[in-house]
Amino acid sequence: MSPNSFCPAPAPSFCSSRLCLSLKTLSLLVLLTTSQLLFAQSLGGTAKTPAGSVRHLRVTAALAPATLGVAYSGVISVTGGAPPYTFHEHYLPSGLVVNRQTGSISGIPEQAGNFAFQVWVTNAAGARGLTHFTLTVNDKGSITIRITPVGATVTSGQTLPFQAKVTNASNTAVTWTASKGSVTASGLFTAPIVTANTPVVVTATSVADPTKSASVNISVASVAASTVSLEVLFAPTHPAQPYYNDVQTYLVHNPVVSGANLVVPWSSVDQGPGANPQYDWSFFDGAIQPWITAGKKVNLIVWTISDAATNTAMPQYIWKNLGATNIATCYGEQVPNYFSPAFQLPYQAFMAEVVHHYGSNPSIGYIRFGLGRGGETNPARGLGSEQACTHHLEKMWGWTETGWINYLNSMLNYEASLRSPKQLMVGIVGTHMIPNVPSAVAATAVPADIGFGSQGLQAADVAGYPNCTSDWCNLFDQYAGMVPLELQTIAPSDPSGAGQTGSLTTLVPFAISRHAAFLEIYYQDWLLAFDPRYPGYVQYGAAYSRVLTEAAKAPIQ
Repeated sequence: MSPNSFCPAPAPSFCSSRLCLSLKTLSLLVLLTTSQLLFAQSLGGTAKTPAGSVRHLRVTAALAPATLGVAYSGVISVTGGAPPYTFHEHYLPSGLVVNRQTGSISGIPEQAGNFAFQVWVTNAAGARGLTHFTLTVNDKGSITIRITPVGATVTSGQTLPFQAKVTNASNTAVTWTASKGSVTASGLFTAPIVTANTPVVVTATSVADPTKSASVNISVASVAASTVSLEVLFAPTHPAQPYYNDVQTYLVHNPVVSGANLVVPWSSVDQGPGANPQYDWSFFDGAIQPWITAGKKVNLIVWTISDAATNTAMPQYIWKNLGATNIATCYGEQVPNYFSPAFQLPYQAFMAEVVHHYGSNPSIGYIRFGLGRGGETNPARGLGSEQACTHHLEKMWGWTETGWINYLNSMLNYEASLRSPKQLMVGIVGTHMIPNVPSAVAATAVPADIGFGSQGLQAADVAGYPNCTSDWCNLFDQYAGMVPLELQTIAPSDPSGAGQTGSLTTLVPFAISRHAAFLEIYYQDWLLAFDPRYPGYVQYGAAYSRVLTEAAKAPIQ
C-alpha cells in the first residue's frame, strides 16, 4: 500500500491537499512503528512499550588500531539507559569477539585491513542503540629483536646479564647462544677464561620465528693468569686437638698455603628454633681468626652427615622432627630421609644463614654445602654394598637414582636463588648405584655459577685417565674455564706411592694439568712437607715441600 492509495485518482475533488498530507503522515508513522517493532523483535525484545516511550542507547568506543597476530583489547561504552546491557555484533574482524555482558572486545586478529562492523545494545527495559565502527588491523611486519647492552666489555671469567626486546610477535621469548663462554636461558653470559683480549658474539633468536635473530659483539678482557690455590684441609680448630700447635706454627703463615678449609657441622651453629639466638657463630668466628690475621682465605664445608652411628653433625631437633621412620643406619652411619621436608626446609634456612653471616666477609673464599654425607653428594657410605641400608632407602623412602638427582637439583637451584656473594661449590662424588649423578650435578651447577669438584682424587685416576672416579676428568675437560674446579684427595696420601691415595708428588702435578683451581690437601700432608717434627718428614719432606711450592706458582690450566 502506498500513501497515494488513500486518495482515489478519479475523484480528486473529495481529497483536499491538507487531507492527503495528513494521510501521508499517518502512513509514514505506521511504517516507522512497524520498523521499530521488527528491530526490537530481531534483538529478542518485545513490542510491549509504545514507540514514543522507548529510550535510545548511545553506543560509543575509542578503538585503537590492532596488530595482526598480537593480542588486542577494547571496550564498547553505553550511555542513556540502565544496565545490565546485552551486546551484539556483526562483521567483527576474524579472531576478535565481543563479550555479550561487558562489551569488551578481545582476541588476536587473524587478518590485516580496515573492517567496518556494527554493535547494537539492548537492556531489560527495551532500550536499544546501534552504531557502526571501523577497526584497523595493521600488518605486524617483520619480527625485530634488540639486545642490550651493546658493545660491552667483560673481564675474563666474569658474568654480564643481557636482555632482548622482541617486537611484532605475541611470543617474545628468545633462545641465547654465545660463540665463546656460556649464556643461560635468561641471558646471563659467563665470559670464557682467556689470556688475551677476545671478541665474543652473543645472539638472541626468536622462539616465535627462529629465522629472526639479533647479535651483539662484546670484548672479553684478559687478566693475569690465576694460580692454583692450595688449601689446608680439616685444619684443627681447637688447641686440645692433635697437631693444632704445629699447624699454627708451620702452616698458618706459610707463603705456599693459600688458606684453610674448615668443616662447619650444622649442629655446631644451629641451636634450635627456641634458642636466642638460634644461630651461634661465636666458635667459628674465633676459629677462622688466626687464618684471617695471617692474610689467608678460609673456605667453609658445611656438613649435615658425619660418619658416625649417632650423627652429631645435624641438630637433634631435626632428628626428633624426622621421627624413627625417616632415619636409617647405613654402614654404621646415621642418615635422614633427605626427601622429607623436615630435613630440607630447616637445612635451606641454615644455608641462607651461612650466606648471610659470611657473605660480606672478605676473608671467606668459597662455601661448599654437603648435600649427602660430609661435604659430598653421596647419600650414604654403605649404599649398594650394605643390603639393609639399600633396602631401607629403596623400600621405605622410595629412593631411586632419578629421585636423588631431582633432590640434588632442587637443592642446587635453591642455593642459586640465594645469590651468594661468595663462590658456592658442590661435590660430584657418586657410587656405582648413582653413576649418572656426577654429570647431572655438573650440568645443573655450571649454569648457576656453582663450582664443582671431586673429593676422591687417588692414584687410580692417574693410571686410568680419562676414566677417573666419578668421571671428574671428563667433566673437568668439558667445563674448564666456566666455573672453579676443585679436587680433594680421597684420604691422606702415602708418600711411598702405595695405598689407594698414592703420593702427592704424582697427584698434585696431575691435578693441575687437569684444570683444578683448588687443591684441598689434608693437613697431615702439609705437616709432612713443612713440619720437621712430623713423622716421615726426614724421608719425604723435601719432595713434598718441593711439589707443593711449585704447585703454588702454577697457573690454572
